[in-house]
Order: sequence, then structure tokens, then C-alpha cells
Amino acid sequence: MKQLTPEQIERFEHDGFLVVDNFLTPEEVAHTRAGISRVSDEVADLEGDVRGFNFERQQGGGAFEDVAIRKGVLRKIQGAVFHVAEVAEVFTGEKMLDCMEDLMGPSIYYHSSKVMFKPPGGVAKPWHQDAAYWRDYASNQITVWIAIDEASQENGCVWAIPQSHKLGLVPHVKNELQVEDSQIDLNQAVPVPVPAGGLLIFHSLVLHMSKQNESEKTRWAIICDYDCLPNQAIDAYDSATRLPEAMVENVWPLRVGEAVPA
Repeated sequence: MKQLTPEQIERFEHDGFLVVDNFLTPEEVAHTRAGISRVSDEVADLEGDVRGFNFERQQGGGAFEDVAIRKGVLRKIQGAVFHVAEVAEVFTGEKMLDCMEDLMGPSIYYHSSKVMFKPPGGVAKPWHQDAAYWRDYASNQITVWIAIDEASQENGCVWAIPQSHKLGLVPHVKNELQVEDSQIDLNQAVPVPVPAGGLLIFHSLVLHMSKQNESEKTRWAIICDYDCLPNQAIDAYDSATRLPEAMVENVWPLRVGEAVPA
């Protein structure tokens, strides 16, 4: 194993998710935060969503509702590695790729990335599986979620259903692609708090959600999805900058190697 212990890998395979505390040092967190702040300031005067930048809605409106934005209050930067160099450093760095190799093998391809902002009053994200958004691909992706601010129950940390990755893809409804509560054993749901700099890893089939941020503190997180197959990235079109030279026809190999014989 290059980054994770056998016990951590067993936990991930059993539950479908795993928290690794202190994955980023305080200095790395501060460096990443500074990059996100810089890019956020550059788009603060936008009047609406544009090319990867999505804003919070007024009056608690959801992401897919036709409601006026809260100007200057970002909800998400899609394709974050193309917009924020400091986020790209984290997600293409050796430490992260070693972690992914421990879980998915020696071939690792970029799939998508984002910065998620959950400001005070930020709305809930309903139950869903990430794989529901990528139905054209086999459900082999692994998502990594890094807390830039401490993620607590008060400010809207992730909740998950252990072992739900073993259910396969369940039906999703509505524009936001969500799973109805009636389809879920909510008694099995557990909060997954993550300290600043901590890493949450979860399978793309794990059922998860986040509640409204009921605190007075923001909750920033950076997210990347990796694939073990050479599928096209889903968010390169959100880039306003030059794409990596290694990306050919929207396929970005981050690490490609041969499997070690058993």
C-alpha cells in the first residue's frame, strides 16, 4: 500500500466510505483556501451563473430553481482544477494519486472536480448517488471530498448510508436527481463530520446527502472524482483556461501503469 493501511482499505470496501484525518497539513489547507479566495473574488461581480461558476439562490431556492442569485455568494465552482491552480495541485499530487492507486489500481483518470461552498443558510443537498449523474459510464468512480473548513453537523456535513454502494444504482427523480426518503432506511444514516484538512473518500454508489448550514460559519470543501477507465472528463467544457497537455479528446490520464500480478 502506498498511502492507506490495509485496515483503511477494508473499511472503505465494507462501508463504501472512509475518513482520513489530517490528509492536508494546515499549511496546505491555507494555501488551497487562498487560491479559492482569489478566484472567488475575481467573479464576485457576476450577475449570474457562467462557465463553471454557480451562485447561491435567493430565498432558499435550490440549484435548479429559476430564482435570482445571491450576488457574490458562490455555491459551486465546477471544473475546479481548471480554474484554481491550488486545487489542481492537491488533486493531481502524488499523495492523492497514491491514495487512489491503493483503492482503484494503477490506472487513474480524471473525471470531474468542484469547489463546494455552503455559506450560512446554504441549502440542503438531497439524498443521491454520484453515479446517477454519470449513467453513461460504469459505476467505478471514487470521489474524494476534502474539508477546507471543518464540516460538522451544524454547518451541513455529509451524511451517508453505510454499505449502500452494494445496492447498485437506485432510481433518482426530479431535476436535481435525488432519491426519495421513502426509498431509504433513514435509521441507517450516519453523519460524517470531517475536520479541516481531513479527507472523505466514497464510492460513487454510496447514498449521501448534506443538510442546510444552520451555523454562522461557512463550510468550504474541494471535491474530485477519479475513474479507473479512460472515460472522458465531464467538466472540461467548464474551463475558461487552457486544458492540460496530457488531456486528449477530454481524456486525462493522471497515472497509468500495469497491475501487479497477484
